Amino acid sequence: MRKSIVFSVILVGLTFLNSAHANDENIKLKKSCIRDYPQAAGQTDQALLSLYAQVCDKKNADRKNDLLAQAAMRFHQIGQNMNALYLVNQLKQQNVRGNLLTDVTFLSSVAIANTSLKEMRNTEMRFLTEDTTYPPAKELADAIKSAVPAPDTSNLKPITDESLRNKARAQRVAATSSAKRSTKSTPKPKASSPAPAKAAAPASKSSASPFDSLK
Repeated sequence: MRKSIVFSVILVGLTFLNSAHANDENIKLKKSCIRDYPQAAGQTDQALLSLYAQVCDKKNADRKNDLLAQAAMRFHQIGQNMNALYLVNQLKQQNVRGNLLTDVTFLSSVAIANTSLKEMRNTEMRFLTEDTTYPPAKELADAIKSAVPAPDTSNLKPITDESLRNKARAQRVAATSSAKRSTKSTPKPKASSPAPAKAAAPASKSSASPFDSLK
């Protein structure tokens, strides 16, 4: 009985220590950091808080804009698309540009548009209107079609003089083989055998006497 009690106490203690250790690992931003970046207030995503912690670290002053762009992408990844667009807009007002910011703007805007479209179709039970909502949607769809990813050419072999010669040689061999097969498969015309000559009717013997018929 005592052993069971001791074991239970030890188990509870270990659980408490693990919980405390996990809480210690959670990132907590300083008040000054939250004051400078109020969007970080109330956030619990550790990856996002880690980015803001690096932004607030003076050692990373030269990387601040890159880290904030990554934070904008993280906002999108956790479904906070309005926060992502707000942060991108702030950076652009500071004349910060980059492919990552453009990607965040596109991805977040598409996500918001998809959410609105699902609400329109599933909740409000209506279609796009021909004069207001459908034209820009069609324009976006057409623009996306013209911007599809380029085909992957990493596995294609480069074209060289040697490869061209090998290709021409292979074509000649194939043509020669095809010609030989055609020659072998063409049947020779059969020689027509002459028609058998009809046997001549036996000639009637001429009578020696002209009076034989009177006999």
